[in-house]
Amino acid sequence: MTMTQKKSLLHRWPLYAVILWVAVSCDYFAFRADSTLLAKAYNSRLYLEDIQGMIPAGGDPADSAAFVKRYVDQWLVNQAFLHAATQSLSLDELGIEQRIKDYKNALILHQYESFLISNEMDSVVTEAQIKAYYEENQAYFTLKEHIISATYVKLPLRNPETNRIRSLYRSSDPESLSELEELCLYNAATYYINHDSWMAFNEVLRDMPLRTDDVAAFLRNNRFTEITDDYFRYFLYIHDYRLRGDLAPMDFEYANIKTFILNRRKKLFIEEKRRELFNNAIEANRIEVYF
Repeated sequence: MTMTQKKSLLHRWPLYAVILWVAVSCDYFAFRADSTLLAKAYNSRLYLEDIQGMIPAGGDPADSAAFVKRYVDQWLVNQAFLHAATQSLSLDELGIEQRIKDYKNALILHQYESFLISNEMDSVVTEAQIKAYYEENQAYFTLKEHIISATYVKLPLRNPETNRIRSLYRSSDPESLSELEELCLYNAATYYINHDSWMAFNEVLRDMPLRTDDVAAFLRNNRFTEITDDYFRYFLYIHDYRLRGDLAPMDFEYANIKTFILNRRKKLFIEEKRRELFNNAIEANRIEVYF
């Protein structure tokens, strides 16, 4: 045997091991040296190639064999149940043929639409387009919850960097914020440092033990908050806020607007493509109507 043949055999050994393990441990399998047949049930056959892509790669051969056995056991149960169903119900009663055809056509159409969108549609959404949509549709951007732009740090108690973090979290200076972020990276349990984006105030309330009967009043009257519990110290600096019922900032709705513009563009693009292909079929005399 050549070295190349030895390497090929070694490379394929895990698959042979799986088949052999299944064959010797399941008495309803008829293993053949020249086949990868795993099981038969009525007129159906299951081959290793049918499930090879499902077997976890790089695993222990015994684990792979166990996976194959579980799969084969379930396949046999399903085949027995399927045989009973086909004996009791006709294809016409099930409407299977038409449903398979409809499902296949739907898959083809979906794949083709995705292909056209990826290869022919303009997917660039500009800042100007987002701003124009925001300004023209502000009635749809009423906030349903309180939001904040904030610096938030959750620090374990008795942390050696507590005083330094306390002096930095109130800052808006880029260098100070850069230092704060580095300290938080190695010391904080949770932190959020971003003056230019918004977050739901409830996200902070879920993480820190802040209790208030009037959230709107709290946001109006508190910029800096420091509280503790048995395990952590919490620092919160509210740079800006918007209350429920206010107009949402464009930055807060940015991703939603972009998604909406793209989805609307896709819809119009596919509708136009359908009309174009339909008209082409008419011009080519490939469509006939008989009623």
